[in-house]
Amino acid sequence: MKRFAVYVFVVFLFAAGFSSSALADSTANYSITGIYGTGTPTTSYTGAGQSFAMSFSVPSNPAALIGSNYDLGNDFYVYPLDVTYSFEGVTSTITDAVVAFYVSSFSSPGGFLVDFCVDVTCLTNLEYQWNFQGPQQYTGPENNPTVVPSNFLSNGQTLSVFNNDTGGEIDSLFNATVNGAPVNTPEPSSLLLLGAGLAGIVFLAKFRG
Repeated sequence: MKRFAVYVFVVFLFAAGFSSSALADSTANYSITGIYGTGTPTTSYTGAGQSFAMSFSVPSNPAALIGSNYDLGNDFYVYPLDVTYSFEGVTSTITDAVVAFYVSSFSSPGGFLVDFCVDVTCLTNLEYQWNFQGPQQYTGPENNPTVVPSNFLSNGQTLSVFNNDTGGEIDSLFNATVNGAPVNTPEPSSLLLLGAGLAGIVFLAKFRG
């Protein structure tokens, strides 16, 4: 009976260990709603007085997506990301978007910026930059940060639309509500191992019964 108790205890620790690792990976999910102000250019993605929404997910530890795109003490850039964007009843996926996260200091706005080029090379067509100033959204150094999402209002912010064919730029304002939340992501392989550990407990119980 004592030996059976030891077996069960060992298998339980094995299962518990993989149970915790199964939730080791997590993402920072952002959903944003806003409305464009007067002076906003009329394009496929923007228009004065029109509402918009966007959402995207970033790994909580996005070092693999940062590479050398960081400036210690200032910011880091995550690329590439898919952003779900809704405007005038049409929802589309913006691919190869850039999201830049900024430190919050006397000279830096905090929050983040979303950048998207219609032409992925950013050599032709339009480029959009939505600036969402707010609280700093990460901890740690810019080359190895941990994203800590939060909710905040980002009103009176700048939308910049660049015409890469002519070199022109139009800046306008928008108001937005940013909702950020961490979400644990189970690892399928770890969950399978957890199941195997639990099955082992059942097997031992029957074998020793």
